[in-house]
Amino acid sequence: MATIRVSIRLPHLLLIPSGEYPTPALGGSVHLAVDTLSKLEGTPQTRASSLFEARNADDADSTERQRTGEADRLLRRVNFLLRWHRVVTKQMALTEVTRAQASPFYFSIEGTSEAWGSDEPLKFESFFPSPPTGSQATHGEEVRKGLATSADPDVARLNLLDAEYALSIGRFREAVLLCWAAIDSTFNSKFKAIVDDRVGDEWADGLKFLKGMDFGLRHKMTIGMRLLTGRSLFKVEPEGSWEEISTSYGQRNKIIHEGQVAHEDDAKLAIKAARTVLRFVEDLNKERTEPSPEAGG
Repeated sequence: MATIRVSIRLPHLLLIPSGEYPTPALGGSVHLAVDTLSKLEGTPQTRASSLFEARNADDADSTERQRTGEADRLLRRVNFLLRWHRVVTKQMALTEVTRAQASPFYFSIEGTSEAWGSDEPLKFESFFPSPPTGSQATHGEEVRKGLATSADPDVARLNLLDAEYALSIGRFREAVLLCWAAIDSTFNSKFKAIVDDRVGDEWADGLKFLKGMDFGLRHKMTIGMRLLTGRSLFKVEPEGSWEEISTSYGQRNKIIHEGQVAHEDDAKLAIKAARTVLRFVEDLNKERTEPSPEAGG
């Protein structure tokens, strides 16, 4: 069984000595060293690496799965170290890194220069590889329409863009919180409006309960919406969307109430959940504004 070193070049030089840094919370350790090539180029960067034992694999797919798993394991250790480095050095701009920022991941058999698993390093694509769609003329016209309203863009949409940017620069916890700020504001505003519209003449204390904190957000999204509109995020397509929303909501609560950190996949899940909820609310708005067939001439 071979011992393999997986390594990455960080996008900056860390202000701590080279050497071994144990990461007991995540198991194993991270070895730091100044990257030789970057030093020669005059822009020194830190290279981070760790060791693992290669499993005996009969096929290339199994080896590739291990490479991907070990890349993620190294990245989690590195981001754990970066959080501590950021606090100790007070470098506010030195944030955690995404898979794409850390790519490529190099795998070599320890003690040799021989690549392991493949001659090609492992690379991850950016979460936002696609350029903006549409023409300049179209964008210009839409901007003019927006300006003519004298109103700012929807805050939830801005929050979602902020969350996507936060993910792209490794600020995973902020991405989760920004997504849930977008969800909370958009969904709760819509839910309160529906309550007032459908049962606004009901008992005041009952309305206060429906619209208040005692009737939890996930209850409003599911049974509350089902009773009021016949629609529920529990039944939203595609299948599995509710589980994603609920899991992300739990992560949001752990960040706020327990100070838990977030990882890249948590941020991606929150963005996916936010898009689902905002699309759900948009569909409800369309149903309210589109004329019914009976209203036609």
